[in-house]
Amino acid sequence: MSQMSTTRPRVLVIDDDPDIHSVIELILGDAEYEFTCCQTGEAGLEALRRQPPDLVLLDIMLTQPTEGLQIACQMRQDERWKNIPIIFISAVGQTQGAAYAREVCPIPLDTITFLEKPLNAATLRAAVRRALQRDGGR
Repeated sequence: MSQMSTTRPRVLVIDDDPDIHSVIELILGDAEYEFTCCQTGEAGLEALRRQPPDLVLLDIMLTQPTEGLQIACQMRQDERWKNIPIIFISAVGQTQGAAYAREVCPIPLDTITFLEKPLNAATLRAAVRRALQRDGGR
């Protein structure tokens, strides 16, 4: 590991499929980012509490069908986490995901980027770069 490893953006991946964790790390390159991967919403929230990341990649459907949306909603309502960029990664289409979001969360989640599975490598890389640039690299 290089000495620059402490300056790499921290990415929290919350997805119940460990293969998705591997794919994301492969696409984004673990030399460029520091990853924390969680398979449950509860583990993801604990990781947020322990060390807030620079970016969250979040599946909508975890243990419960809308658990990812509930996590995003909690993040947007919590002062500690409300400015952390979120990218939804889900097999649920964007239109359906937006409809679920309106049902689950009292505040709008439309500013969150939405990527459909299977993930396109170039699209994922570009979305992550944009999210981290908007965030100013925290």
